[in-house]
Amino acid sequence: MATNIINGGIDMKTKEIIIAFAISALTIMPFFAFGQEQDTVLESKSQKFDYTSAPRNEISTSIGTVSAFGGIFDMFKVVIEGVANGLSKNYRTDTKFIGTYGLDYYYQVNSWCRPGAKVVYEGLTTSVYDTTNVLVNHYNTSTLSIMPSVQFSYLNRKYVKLYSGLDLGVAFIFDDNKQNSSVSSTLFAFNLTVLGVRVGNDKIFGVVETNIGMDALIKGGFGVRF
Repeated sequence: MATNIINGGIDMKTKEIIIAFAISALTIMPFFAFGQEQDTVLESKSQKFDYTSAPRNEISTSIGTVSAFGGIFDMFKVVIEGVANGLSKNYRTDTKFIGTYGLDYYYQVNSWCRPGAKVVYEGLTTSVYDTTNVLVNHYNTSTLSIMPSVQFSYLNRKYVKLYSGLDLGVAFIFDDNKQNSSVSSTLFAFNLTVLGVRVGNDKIFGVVETNIGMDALIKGGFGVRF
């Protein structure tokens, strides 16, 4: 057979073997391609979030940086305090951030929508000293926000979710200072979750968010599904 191929010819037996091999290959290929397609579909389905079989209740806790509201509120307080001190004495103002802490609950209605509610606490302390470093005044400012919330997912994978959200509710501000009695006020609370990331399985997950409003500008936490 090798001699015939070298000389430019292929004998009948060799042709029969080649034809049989080609027919077998053509017969098997559709089944092989179908199997590959099925594997791809199953793999794709396994990567998607199936909200119908996963637990729908979510509760999470978080800690974060100062909120946009807290930052602006404290800035105005420092500016006003600074102007008042400048007109009287050369006082020094020292502000410390206690933290922003959150507790969130959501219910998975469908693959992309989660209504729920969140409670956010934020604390700031401001101390005022005179030129001899003696404490003149001290503020403890706390903000407690209670907001119904809704989150919208635009990427739903089995282990990763990307989402944004909107929160509207009420905020209670408590301001204690050394010179005067406690002062409290109530105002409208607003928050926009610009980008949120959830990473985890059907039982436990981690979360990172960026917010503008009453919640922390950047926060991280963890939660459970049940």
